[in-house]
Amino acid sequence: MPNPLAVSESSFQSQVIHLAKLYGWRVMHARPAQIRSGRWVTPITGDAGFPDLVLARPYPGDLIFAELKRPGGRISDGQRVWLDALARAGAEAYLWEPKDLKQITNRLSRKAQQ
Repeated sequence: MPNPLAVSESSFQSQVIHLAKLYGWRVMHARPAQIRSGRWVTPITGDAGFPDLVLARPYPGDLIFAELKRPGGRISDGQRVWLDALARAGAEAYLWEPKDLKQITNRLSRKAQQ
């Protein structure tokens, strides 16, 4: 039987996006693009390492920034700095892996605190 946690980051991201939409979240993800040289880049202006997903719902306080990693994936220094800066600013900022799927589902399905 295949290991359910041995999924690609892209497949995991699709799962999280599906769950987010199921529970009424708006989703933003900047996709990388292949340039003429054959390299893949994510066109940005600003500091590298911004989280993979921004999730928002029209309830007070329902804004999430999430960096997604496959099992064994490593977070870059820029990604760590962004998550730390967002958390220190009071945002919900997460580093999520497939093993966290139950907690992710619980968070995305939870109604905002009134």
